Amino acid sequence: MTASPLATAPLLHLGPLSITEPVLATWAIIILVTVMSAWLTRNLSLTPGKVQTVQDLLIETIDQQIRDIMQTSPATYRALIGTLFLFVLIANWSALLPGMTPPTAHLETDAALALIVLGATIFYGIRARGTAGYFAAFAEPS
Repeated sequence: MTASPLATAPLLHLGPLSITEPVLATWAIIILVTVMSAWLTRNLSLTPGKVQTVQDLLIETIDQQIRDIMQTSPATYRALIGTLFLFVLIANWSALLPGMTPPTAHLETDAALALIVLGATIFYGIRARGTAGYFAAFAEPS
């Protein structure tokens, strides 16, 4: 019997959980994004330096994308979309490290990100229209 091409070999086990390379890489990227965000935002000021200027440019770019696509204020969605952007960017760049396979090369990571976006879409839809209004939108002609 051949192994599934979607399966990855576990690196270690924590009780009943198998920790695979994509899971470990994802945790490392989450920790990296969290630590870098905390470190880069610790000294924000009204007169930005070079690092803060780059941060502002990144945030303004994401905000403009949200405005162009969703035609709404970006403040509500900035944290989710910005975090997804940084995670996918760093995950894909991790392929440049010798011996590392990016977690986004594995179906389970992409599926997990898709479920997060699906859940967020439902959450933001209900928050904007209310539960009845959200479900009523599915009955409206498009």
